[in-house]
This record gives sequence, structure tokens and C-alpha cells, in this order.
Amino acid sequence: MRRSIAAVATAIAVIWSAGAMPTGASREAARHGLDVGGQTSGGRDQHRKFVDRHGLVLSRELLYLIYWGSAWTYLSTTPTADQVTSAVRTMLASSYLAGLAQYRGIGGGEVRGSTVLASSEPPDGFTDDEVGRFVHDQIAAGTIPGPDADNQTVYGVVMPPGVKPDHAEGEHNTSRGHGRTIHYAWFANAGSLHALTGIMSHEIVEAATDPEGDGFIGVDGTCSQEGWCEIADVCSSAGVVDRVAVRSYWSNEAGKCIIPTASVHPKSARAVRDGQVRRVDERPRDLADLEA
Repeated sequence: MRRSIAAVATAIAVIWSAGAMPTGASREAARHGLDVGGQTSGGRDQHRKFVDRHGLVLSRELLYLIYWGSAWTYLSTTPTADQVTSAVRTMLASSYLAGLAQYRGIGGGEVRGSTVLASSEPPDGFTDDEVGRFVHDQIAAGTIPGPDADNQTVYGVVMPPGVKPDHAEGEHNTSRGHGRTIHYAWFANAGSLHALTGIMSHEIVEAATDPEGDGFIGVDGTCSQEGWCEIADVCSSAGVVDRVAVRSYWSNEAGKCIIPTASVHPKSARAVRDGQVRRVDERPRDLADLEA
């Protein structure tokens, strides 16, 4: 989700449910993906639709992970860069993105590469524009590769633990440079692998379906916030796919929020149904805590 500085954060628009450990999924969930209630407003979700504005979509998203800051070189950093990269590789190779095929045949994604860039530090209170300039400068300096020939690359900047943005907890955007549009995203890091992959999953599906703000966009009234209204912005459930924590996104085909072939702990579904949900800005707990 790309929003103005004053708008509500992308990640804050997604609600982390009270538990997310695998259990058996229902027959309906097996067909269309997991649905544990969507928004707490209930029936409003069935009226939300996303339409094709015929702009670019990423038919196979190539995520290049950039770990910004010297903290990523410390063995004590939690999670480590290797743990995050491994989890994201698993996510992209799993069933999680299967539901995107309905959006003009998007076929999943992969990690194009990763690198730790410790020569500078992200400032506390960093802005979206600062991240865009950082990515542009690294491409110009040759420290990271430029966009691929088909421009399917998203540069995903992972912040070190504790470095806070000026707003939001995750966002994707574009900038112009090197003769083409550069797609990038950034992810704040509260020190929990599960919270981080949840934020990343939200931005990954939105960057695939609406990388430049003219792909699949919600019809008027679908989202309440300013800025791009995208397929993960109306969903509130969280789950686990191949032991990686992810968040749900909207399926036009199913008419609900889905996490394809995932399942959640029964307490999660009950908490969403009863309105006992937690927003991302309240720092969701680790899955180890949620097992209790």
C-alpha cells in the first residue's frame, strides 16, 4: 500500500489475530484458502471488489532483499538476515501466492538475491522517500543489481530491529531512475521474525497486483484510508503457510479474504469472530507465545 505521509499506515490497516498455529482447514478453506472472519465488520467484506485498471502487474515478482544497517552484521541480531531470507524464500515457494492467479495470471515469485549493506545506517524516523533514494543510490553505485529486463524486481529494504519509520510499518512505492521505474518496498522490524514476515507478506501481494498504483485497485468506498486501495488493505486475518507467518488478502473469486491452503489456531478464529483482535502497531506476539 502506498499512502500519503499523514495517512494511516499500511501495516496498521491489517489486524493480527490472537493465534496462528496450524490446524486442519475446512473443506471451504481447502478450496479457496483460509477465511477466519475478515474485517470485524463482517458482512461489509463481501461487497468489496478490486478492479483491473490495466496498469502493470508483476507476473512473477522478483524480490531483492536489502538488509540496511550494521546491526545485520551482528550475530546477536534477532531475527538474523539469513532467517528472514529463508522464511521469505519458503513463503514465495509455498501456496501463499496461489490466489494471485485470478489477478491477470500472476504466477508467484522468488527471491532474486539478498545483500547486507552496512556502510550507512537508516535514520530513526526514516521516510519513504529516503528509502527510495537509498535504493536508487545503491543501484547507481553498483552495490546491488539494476532492475531485470522485464522489470519484475521489487527491492525490499528490511530495517534493523528498533529503527522506526516516520509512519506506517511497511510500504511499497516506485521511483524513476536508470531509464525505468524502480519498484521498492520497506519493512519495519520489531525484532520478531513472525511479525516481520507478516508485514512483508502484505506488501509482497500488493506490490505484485498493484506495483505502480494502476493495477488492481479497490472500487470507490472499498478502503477508508487515503492512497492506493489494494487487496490486503481490507483483510484482517493472519495464518501460517509452511510455518511462515503471513496475512490474508482479498480474493474476488472467493468473495472473501484468503490465505491459500493455510490454517490457524482455533483461538485465532474465535478472537476475530469476537472482535478480540490486535493491530500490528501493538506489536504482535511471536508464534511461540501464541501456541500457549
